[in-house]
Amino acid sequence: MTTNNKTVTTFMQVDLQNLFFEARNKGQKIDFEKIWVYFNDRDTEFLTDAVVYMIRSEDFDSSKFESKLKSIGYNLKIKNAIKTFKNNRPIYRQTNHDVAIAVDCLDRVSSFDKWILMSGDGDFVDICRSLKQKGKKIEIWSFKECYNSLLEPYADKMHFIDDAFFYKKPKISVFGFHWGDGITNEKNGEKE
Repeated sequence: MTTNNKTVTTFMQVDLQNLFFEARNKGQKIDFEKIWVYFNDRDTEFLTDAVVYMIRSEDFDSSKFESKLKSIGYNLKIKNAIKTFKNNRPIYRQTNHDVAIAVDCLDRVSSFDKWILMSGDGDFVDICRSLKQKGKKIEIWSFKECYNSLLEPYADKMHFIDDAFFYKKPKISVFGFHWGDGITNEKNGEKE
C-alpha cells in the first residue's frame, strides 16, 4: 500500500500499562498527541493503524482519557481489571494485554511492512522473532529503565522514550525562583 510518497506501511501497538507506570515513576505524563503526530509525520511511512491496549479499573474513571485517545485517532482495546481481595487487600487480575497484542499483530501481519511496539516488555521476544522470520521491520520504543535487552537482536530500531513525548510541565514563578525545568534563580539565572 502506498499513500503519495509513503511506501512503508506501519502498524503501531501501544502497551499503555507498561508505559504509564514507568512514566509515573519518572513523575511524567505521556502526551499521546505528540506520539500520534510524530508517527504520522514520517516521510516514507504510512501508519495504517495505531492501537492502544489499556486496562480499565473500577477505581478510576478513564472515560475522558479514552475519549481523548479516540479523538486523536487511536483505536482502543480495553480489558476490565478483575478486582478481588486477599487478606482485605485488593488484588487485580487481567492486568496486561500481552497475548492480545501478539494475536492482533499476527492477525494483521500481511497488512504492514513495519511493526512499531511501544513497550519494552520481554514477553514480546517471541512475536519479534516470528515477525523477523516473516521479513518484517521492527521498531521498539521503551523507557531505558524498563526495556528487556532480549528484544534488541530483533529490533531494526530501538528508541528510548524521552522528554519529546511528555507533557511540558508549566513553569511556576514564586519570589524570583522558577520551577519547571529545574529551579532557576531570577537574579543570576543559574539552575540550582
